[in-house]
Amino acid sequence: MMHYRKGENVEEEISKENLPFDNLPKDFLWMHVKGGTKVSNVIDYAKKSLDKAEHRTLVWSGYGGGIVKTISCAEILKRSYPLHQITRLTYKKIEEHWEPQMEGLEQIVANRQIPCIHILLTLDEVDDNTTGLQKSGTKTCFWVERPANNSRSSNQPSGSGRNRNDQGRQRYGNQNKNSKNQNKPNQNKPPHQHQQRKPKPQNAEPMES
Repeated sequence: MMHYRKGENVEEEISKENLPFDNLPKDFLWMHVKGGTKVSNVIDYAKKSLDKAEHRTLVWSGYGGGIVKTISCAEILKRSYPLHQITRLTYKKIEEHWEPQMEGLEQIVANRQIPCIHILLTLDEVDDNTTGLQKSGTKTCFWVERPANNSRSSNQPSGSGRNRNDQGRQRYGNQNKNSKNQNKPNQNKPPHQHQQRKPKPQNAEPMES
């Protein structure tokens, strides 16, 4: 691509008419989240709309770098209102145009598919057979709840903590005793006798004057 220059991008527009939901009310609120969107601003706007009863249904949409913020906005809003959730995943088409810098080369058009997420939140009841439905106050199948009484007993090994501590003291106490005994000299062995070094013989030859 060294002989090409990046041209314009032609993106597929996302509008209210092509959102992947059936039987949407006419007065729903559509929140389009991008990578640079400030979460606190859009959350405050959505809360004011629900508090004033201007809308009972809203849709959060985001793609690319805005997907994480879109999910965060939906989860934050669900903490304050009994909202039912429907999630849809789609793709957005983007055409990248590359202009040639040398004669004889043709223009290149690269098609890319960008993932998009759409999260519908509503205060109204939704049909139980709706695909991707998560009712208010419930969790998805990705979360598994354990009984409060059995959660501790299942993770705790057999035997009380006191018995395990006693066993540990006994085991490590014996090891410490053995280590101390190893450092003490054996009383049955005779004491070590140091050998005296014999003096070196002196030279008997007379020294020359």
